[in-house]
Amino acid sequence: MPERILVLTPTPDDAALCRRFLDEAGFQSEICLGHADLCCALARPAAVLVIAEESLHGQAGDCIREHLAEQPAWSAMPIVVLAGKQAGHRLGVLEDYDAYGRVTLLERPVRMATFIGTLRLALRERRQQYRIRDLLAERAEAIKQRDEFLAMLGHELRNPLAAVLISTDVLETVPPDSERAVYCRNVLGTQARQMKRLLDDLSDMSRINRRKLSLERERIDLRQVLLDAVDQVDDKLKVRDQCLDLDLDPEGPTLPLLADPMRLRQVFANLLTNANRYTPEGGHIWLRLDTGDGLARVSVRDDGAGLSEEALAHIFEPFYQDRSEGRPQAGLGIGLTLATSLVKMHAGTIAAHSAGPGCGSEFIVTLPLAEADTGDAAAAARPVREPATGPATAGLAGPDSDAAPDADAGETRQPAARGGEPRHILLIEDNQDFAVGLQQLLEARGNRVSVVHDGTDGLRKAQDDPPQVVLLDIGLPGVDGYEVARRLRRIAGLSQVRVIAVTGFGRAADRERSRQAGIDRHLVKPVAMADLESAMA
Repeated sequence: MPERILVLTPTPDDAALCRRFLDEAGFQSEICLGHADLCCALARPAAVLVIAEESLHGQAGDCIREHLAEQPAWSAMPIVVLAGKQAGHRLGVLEDYDAYGRVTLLERPVRMATFIGTLRLALRERRQQYRIRDLLAERAEAIKQRDEFLAMLGHELRNPLAAVLISTDVLETVPPDSERAVYCRNVLGTQARQMKRLLDDLSDMSRINRRKLSLERERIDLRQVLLDAVDQVDDKLKVRDQCLDLDLDPEGPTLPLLADPMRLRQVFANLLTNANRYTPEGGHIWLRLDTGDGLARVSVRDDGAGLSEEALAHIFEPFYQDRSEGRPQAGLGIGLTLATSLVKMHAGTIAAHSAGPGCGSEFIVTLPLAEADTGDAAAAARPVREPATGPATAGLAGPDSDAAPDADAGETRQPAARGGEPRHILLIEDNQDFAVGLQQLLEARGNRVSVVHDGTDGLRKAQDDPPQVVLLDIGLPGVDGYEVARRLRRIAGLSQVRVIAVTGFGRAADRERSRQAGIDRHLVKPVAMADLESAMA
């Protein structure tokens, strides 16, 4: 907070005396020679104002009242008024006294000890006001983070839920032994497991914070844990046509760890999932294992979106969301939080590196290797329960581990509406299970449906083959749905195309952003087909 004391006195002699008193007491002061100087000084943060009673008349008083009226609610700058004899009985001298707020009157001549003591009390009061300001700011930020977290949680749950419900609708229209039915049943299992993993992550974070999470330690091979983690994310990599380069020295010796294999798989699956999410289609991811000095170092590197300096400074804070341009806004911000906590519970460390936005990122996990097994092998293999030693102290909030690609507030599912005029529909949706199911239902109604999975391809497809209706997800990788809608409106012949947001983001602010971007309707997943037909009509 500012410690500067402003002083406006009627004469230069008074000003010099005041400055001497303040300097001797070690205060920071600024002497104003007139009302113009005072008005300029008040434009900068100040702690206390010292002013002679007679100076409150005229332009100086007007300037002070105007400044005080513009202060925020938490601020009430103390004013010390040097008044004449019997000042305590002449408060009416202060025109519109209430307008000056927190005023202390000192009767002249003022003893130095009284003057200095009054200023110390005023400064203490001013410091308390700034502490209140900081607490209010922290509270506002906490509320903002809570609201963003709840909105993203809804988004992350509703996206797989939308895929489940759309697959259920498709199953009602196809023979149970058909290829489409088999595909839909696979989607049901995949998306249900996706929601389960998300809820498990939330549960694990809560247990870590309450020191209730335990490790089931046993002697394991780190190389096998990494291969198991790769198997968990293999489908996600294939969907985005990403190349995973493994450097695990498969012919090397066994790398023993005394660790919880399930929790370590969770750590590396989270890191690989983050790399998958923030790396474009066709991009590269590298998984490398090095050893030395009794330590194992596992690196997960990608050539994706990268991280800014600000993001690197906060990347391991719980629920942090990197808002850098070009980064998909997905995930709850608990994936790397959880990974970091689990690594620490294994006596390891985790670090993030990036050369900047667009330059990819790298996460390095360092873990202590177990000593060679020279004792009782059976005892070494026996699980060891180890409780968490403390709450999570770090966490990533940009990319999230097993969070769903897209989702948010939904409506009660109703029977699909039949009929309606066939249309050419462009569906821009990065959740492929949901996109496939919705495409099948729309085509069953006679529509011609083109499907793309990111905003750039959507704009290209719209220009090459103009649609009548665009169904648009908002949380797209790269160019988000809002920007896609704005650019669509600028393409010749598409300014009047019907654009409908089908998204997991359902707050009032999200709907307003859709309206400003030129989106005609904003539907929240999961969407009933009757509502979708009505929006397209």
